[in-house]
Amino acid sequence: MAEAFGPYRVGELLGRGGMGDVHRAYDTVHDRVVALKRLSAVHNDDEEFRARFRRESRIAARLREPHVIPIHAYGAIDGQLYLDMRLVEGRDLAAVVEGGPLDPARAVRLIAQVAGALDAAHADGLVHRDVKPSNILVTPDDFVYLVDFGIARSALPAGTHLTASGAVIGTLDYLAPERFGNGAVDGRADVYALACVLHACVTGRRPFEADSAAALLWAHLQQPPPAASATDPTLPRALDDVIRQGMAKDPTDRYPTAGALATAAARALTTVPPPTPRPAPAPSSPPVATPASAVIPARAPGSAPGPARRPGSGPVPPVATPSGPLRVPPPPSGTAPARGPVTIPGPPTAPRSRKVAPIAAGAVGLLLVAVVLVWSVDWKGGGNLASPTTTTEAPTTEATSTTTATAATFTTTTKADQQVTVLLSRLPAVYRDNPGCVPTPSGTGVAATVTCAAANSAHFRFPPPDEAVFHLFTDRTSQDAHFKALVDAHGIPRDDSQGGCRPLTRSAHYALYHRPERDPAPGEYTTCFVADGVGQVWWVDTRTTTTGVLRSSTALDPDALDQLGYWWNGMILSSTS
Repeated sequence: MAEAFGPYRVGELLGRGGMGDVHRAYDTVHDRVVALKRLSAVHNDDEEFRARFRRESRIAARLREPHVIPIHAYGAIDGQLYLDMRLVEGRDLAAVVEGGPLDPARAVRLIAQVAGALDAAHADGLVHRDVKPSNILVTPDDFVYLVDFGIARSALPAGTHLTASGAVIGTLDYLAPERFGNGAVDGRADVYALACVLHACVTGRRPFEADSAAALLWAHLQQPPPAASATDPTLPRALDDVIRQGMAKDPTDRYPTAGALATAAARALTTVPPPTPRPAPAPSSPPVATPASAVIPARAPGSAPGPARRPGSGPVPPVATPSGPLRVPPPPSGTAPARGPVTIPGPPTAPRSRKVAPIAAGAVGLLLVAVVLVWSVDWKGGGNLASPTTTTEAPTTEATSTTTATAATFTTTTKADQQVTVLLSRLPAVYRDNPGCVPTPSGTGVAATVTCAAANSAHFRFPPPDEAVFHLFTDRTSQDAHFKALVDAHGIPRDDSQGGCRPLTRSAHYALYHRPERDPAPGEYTTCFVADGVGQVWWVDTRTTTTGVLRSSTALDPDALDQLGYWWNGMILSSTS
């Protein structure tokens, strides 16, 4: 007879985790089969474990990302804590890998989905801290869920990755080196673990196979990351480089986000290694003189005819989604196509009898340069276009007035252009060097404004905004006043208890936001709302004295606005700038 637990009829055991057991169960109230997780009896009276279990429930319930299992309910029944979540039919990745190494393309598709869940957690200021194959569920159609947020913690320095007794929490096989110390731990610890999982997927082995916990700890701290190609020589060397960077001992040397690691891994599978240079054969007989017109130019050893191929320019493998494979779209309109080296043809060879022509042309060029230099020096010297050594008649009053007005206009225009140049250099990486970013009129207190029609790259899951607008300020006072005027005009209150963009659960408000690498900075706010038929996500960046806004004509309901917020999280906040 099935065990009764409140409204649930508890069935077979599906798995055990660090926090408790997971059973298949039937929810008699809602008439559905669910996965029921209950805190283990041995931990049920431990207040620390109870607090962790409650935290997992809250974290998993608030993370709205396709690769985090939806939570139906959580709480306590007869004093025992429980978590009711969607039942996923499938196997964990550890069981999948037991059948042998995965095809590299499949492994990368699975890793990319885990990366999406991690980036969402990191954008919420959370570190999973136990990324491993057994916490990754794979459905029959290769859709992935990241589970077991029971030991997830805030990325704030005040958070700790140790228990009260000082024991390290997590699985040693995939633990980042900084987890063994007392320093701050952020999302890059999960990036390290994800690189370890990628290695396990393509080789069928853990990165470090040691006989004891002490030896395993030493390997993570001191031993170089292993090369996957040492196990399988058919794997591309570029994938070794991805795993090596993901498992760098120093967090600052790793990929800044899980998504960046997944993208690099996808590109590594399409990178063609350079051809191996072949030594030139030794001549069997002395060279024979030939007419100049019959000489065939020699090609450098190992070079290939035709245009050079840029490394990493191949297609990115599709990423699995609930609705099937999602192919990376072509670059959005307004994005400049990638350009290779441009060869400018030289002038035709001149007959020997006309050698004077290039010399004359060079002389004319030098003369022009000299004229320009003299004009430039005199202009900077005070606007007098005459040579400093030439005595000239004093200009009339009318001429002086005209010259002064022209200089003033020149100075004003140059200053405005300089502000735009500064702003363009401070754009987030997803918009930087984009020809679709152009200057637009600025409002009161704004030094420069740039509007970008399209981003440089696409998110693998969430749609992009229609446009992004960036404002530059000369000082923090002007920046703060600009954002304050925005929230006051729309009647948006401040509430730091949650992130500033929670349209599915909260009305419009603004709040301090967390960066992946540090605490919130004073004045760095974010908010999202719908106004004038446009969904908007605003944020303040005090490091660059810029304020940005994403605008989307389709993000008009809470669900679409929430997705716009996740686009900002993944493409701007969690990316290097």
